[in-house]
Amino acid sequence: MKKNKMKIWVGCGILCVLSVLISSWYAVAFNDSRLVVPTDFENYVFHAKDLPMIISVLITCIYMFAIAIRLFIKIRKRQKQVEETAVHRKVNPGLGFLGLFGFLGFAGFWTYSLNGTVYPFAFFLFFGFFGFFYEGKMSGTFMDERFRENADRARLKAYRITFEVMFVALVILCQGKLFGSLEHTLIAAIIILSLALASGLFLSEYLLYRYDHDGQTDEGEE
Repeated sequence: MKKNKMKIWVGCGILCVLSVLISSWYAVAFNDSRLVVPTDFENYVFHAKDLPMIISVLITCIYMFAIAIRLFIKIRKRQKQVEETAVHRKVNPGLGFLGLFGFLGFAGFWTYSLNGTVYPFAFFLFFGFFGFFYEGKMSGTFMDERFRENADRARLKAYRITFEVMFVALVILCQGKLFGSLEHTLIAAIIILSLALASGLFLSEYLLYRYDHDGQTDEGEE
């Protein structure tokens, strides 16, 4: 049953992507690229040919919103289960490969030089998903008092490093325009913020794994 639901969600996602691609092609081919190229919505006038793009984007937004709600509910259920059983949640280490999407952040240098778009730099945040490799190794671990202490210790250290990086970046960037340009300052801020948050996500899992692994090694030697 769960596999069938997963197939339905994946299928809906594929349909949403296809609908956006097809409507974008239609807009470029038959509607003068309206709503595809940057649009001045203050002076926007609705045309019937805009409907395919509007509908496809609306459906995609609804799908993304539904995904977000489903993930939130699922995370809450897992957290409640973890609290009741005191067993670390099960995570597939393969999710760590999502960290590879972090390399899409380098596309920001190309999009910025092409049309001034800077949002791809935010993909650097995905580097934090490499932490799933280490979280997956701890799946099913009984969370005794020592494990919880290591978890708090790892989180505090990860948060401290993240805060220090963001603080130093804030002090430097507030000195003035980077390379004489506010745009370059904005780009640097996005990159540093994304990498700082990514390091926090990664280090919280990596340090926990290391502390727990080192603790088990020390107990074995004794």
